[in-house]
Amino acid sequence: MDVDSQAPSFLPEDLTRADGLWFEDCGLIILAEKTIFRVSRDYLAAHSPIFKDMLALPAPREVDMMLGCPFVALPDSAADITVFLKALMFPDFFEPHPAPTSYAILTAVLRMSHKYDVATLRKRALVHLSSQFPTQLHDYEFLASQKDPPWIAQLKDEDGPGFHSLTALARSLSIEWILPIAFYRVCAFSTEEGILRSDHTLSDKVNIVTACRTLEGAVVTNMLDFLWPNPVDGCDTPSQCSVSKTAMRRRKESCRNRPSSRAPTMPLDLWTIGKWDTLRVCTACLDSMKGKHEEAKQEHWDSIPEMFELPSWAELEKLKAEALN
Repeated sequence: MDVDSQAPSFLPEDLTRADGLWFEDCGLIILAEKTIFRVSRDYLAAHSPIFKDMLALPAPREVDMMLGCPFVALPDSAADITVFLKALMFPDFFEPHPAPTSYAILTAVLRMSHKYDVATLRKRALVHLSSQFPTQLHDYEFLASQKDPPWIAQLKDEDGPGFHSLTALARSLSIEWILPIAFYRVCAFSTEEGILRSDHTLSDKVNIVTACRTLEGAVVTNMLDFLWPNPVDGCDTPSQCSVSKTAMRRRKESCRNRPSSRAPTMPLDLWTIGKWDTLRVCTACLDSMKGKHEEAKQEHWDSIPEMFELPSWAELEKLKAEALN
């Protein structure tokens, strides 16, 4: 696009210059809602094939001009374009995982990097996202022992809608490998009423509600089967072991009741490594119980994608590897 030397050099009164994204020595103005950005067209073209093609188009005779520069009006929100341009231009604005970020920044980068085909930013955002939605059970268990990053903590504080919006975004951008655990967390942080009011598709709503009921019923039963006072070969203290198992089983059965003031304990989180020390059982019973519990966890883990009518973990891991490598 050639700049018309006779073009008007004024700023319409209803527009606002973007703070920190207005460079006087650059020759392209972008309009998003009522905010304008002045940036380098060459820099944008070098990082985004979409912008490269857009800016390479032959300019019409009467090209749109502002302040003596050609400008492009985008349909995106000013907030998304602000995040997108800052992530492109300022290395410390959106750093690679495990650097902290916010949910608003992460999701804006995901949307814009996908739309404008900025591969480096998209991959960086996907690594951030994938780090909290594992495809392996041992990674899930490791995360359970760690402090949540700020953007996940923000989602949990939103009492459900945050995870609803994240799963919708993942659906729209084909980030399918995060969906099993994302939906699992929807079940943890949402009421049935909230799920039905959400923007999920009808099929996803049905799957989530059905999964919630299964997670509170049959899955809990299977996960706690290791606490039944069944006789174990080699048990030295059958009476004491039976009493200890039964008492713990009764305590854990209360997890079926969904509390109103906090998220319920999900089946995979019902029993952690440290809790083995609270049981007064013999070595033979303890070894048997640990084996049964590991089998139940793996069986439940393997079933999670199917609960939400998603591909198997193996297929999802292939998609993940293709996107991140």
